Amino acid sequence: MLRPSWVEIDLAALKRNSGKMREFIDKKKQFFAVVKSDGFGCGVARAAKAVIAGGADAVAVGNPADALAIRNAGIQAPILLYASTLPQSAAEIASLDVIVTLHDMQSLNAFASLDRPVEAFMKVEVGLGRLGISPDQWMAAFEIIKRTDSLNMTGIYTHLGSPGNQERIDVQMAEFNRACEMAESVGLRDLTRMTAGSHAVLAHPETHCDAVNPGRCLFGLLEDDWAKIVPMQPVISSIKSHIIQVKEFSAGEVVGYLGAERLTENKRLAVMPIGFGDGFNHLPPLGEVLVAGKRAPLETRRGIEHMVIDVTNIADVNVGDE
Repeated sequence: MLRPSWVEIDLAALKRNSGKMREFIDKKKQFFAVVKSDGFGCGVARAAKAVIAGGADAVAVGNPADALAIRNAGIQAPILLYASTLPQSAAEIASLDVIVTLHDMQSLNAFASLDRPVEAFMKVEVGLGRLGISPDQWMAAFEIIKRTDSLNMTGIYTHLGSPGNQERIDVQMAEFNRACEMAESVGLRDLTRMTAGSHAVLAHPETHCDAVNPGRCLFGLLEDDWAKIVPMQPVISSIKSHIIQVKEFSAGEVVGYLGAERLTENKRLAVMPIGFGDGFNHLPPLGEVLVAGKRAPLETRRGIEHMVIDVTNIADVNVGDE
């Protein structure tokens, strides 16, 4: 590598995590593994292969380019495309061999107007306040779907807000069940019902319905107590760089800019070619890194492409060290 900084991704951990989720949920439930945002930065096609090998039945993405990358990799599993496109793109989206999302009346009408079969899930709004067809439009939407031969609605789903708040979850699930009953009343039966994302699937088994769609938990990205419910291994296993400079500084010198203070003691500082342009926070608190297994704190705020670390108390640090 010409630039000695990289992220190490453990796809075996992702496969194992997918297997843990498969064991955690009822074997009769469909498992849509969410690999959106380029597989949470791990590569969407590679991530899709890993979760399917671990036991997922299908995948879900939020970017049409991710769906295309999965298909180009030869993966034939069902792909649910979350709402992310404009109505005028309906024909192009329908050509991607995905399950499209009907998230408002405009998207519904756009897909319904196509002269080709389209498989779709309808997303209903039940309290999160973001995407989804509103309750006052459910009946109209179901009636359009029922009379449109080319529109094959196979599922209905929502995104629950306030996971951990049982009262809020109960209210939202009651609304979701009302939507499902309304769909059945117009003849839309045997729909796959899905509400459980990462937090809900772990803490609210009553939300599992016919399918679940966890994402971040599969990559070991949940926070604090949530991560303890079903322990998952981090898929982004490490972030590494090599030192490109080691330099001695005397007390009174200034290292850094925009508010940097003078050093109060002699220090040996090292520079790595990785910075906030790579996604790290810019301002303190900045954390620390490991050099030769020992902790080295950052000395000054990050630059776009550099970090400065204090290696004063670590012996024999040289250019090229990891």
